[in-house]
Amino acid sequence: MWPTKNINFLLTLNVGKENNMSYSLPIRLYKYFNYYFNASNGKGHGVHSPFVFNFISSILNNKELSEEAASANKYHALVNRMIAFYKPAAVMEIEASSNQVHALKEIDGAEAIGLFYLKQNKNAADLMIYFNAAIKKVNTQSILIFDGIHESKEMEANWEKIKIHYEVKLTIDLYKLGIVFFRQEQLEKENFTIRF
Repeated sequence: MWPTKNINFLLTLNVGKENNMSYSLPIRLYKYFNYYFNASNGKGHGVHSPFVFNFISSILNNKELSEEAASANKYHALVNRMIAFYKPAAVMEIEASSNQVHALKEIDGAEAIGLFYLKQNKNAADLMIYFNAAIKKVNTQSILIFDGIHESKEMEANWEKIKIHYEVKLTIDLYKLGIVFFRQEQLEKENFTIRF
């Protein structure tokens, strides 16, 4: 009989040890599958908010969006569809890698934000810097969209801070994008995770 050995494999996963440390591939896969299987149905079944149901049916499941997404990034196509649907008075699209000082001056100089989209962000500190700047310029019709909300442990923690901010009325988590609404007609704060 062969001698038996007890072999233990230790799998060390990167869980975001510093502000810019993205999750490792195994953690990302785990988090995505967790999101996918626990998110509300992407067709709107079981969603009791009329506003969110309308968002799902008119924007997420829009035929034009599907056609546009086939030839481009589906998240970029989604943002374009939101702009076409909500018709915000002012749109700000900022890449996280752009000049932050200039971008913050642009936000500060705006009268109000209609739709603000921070794209390609992997830095948790930047998420809060831009949110704190944008929140000063929002109104009941404003929409904030943040890319990479599940990129790292710190990004997820800051997304949770945004969700509980007293001015935020409704959030939609699409895994890659976090969408924030400030609708005053929304009497109770609601947070949705929707499969996209």
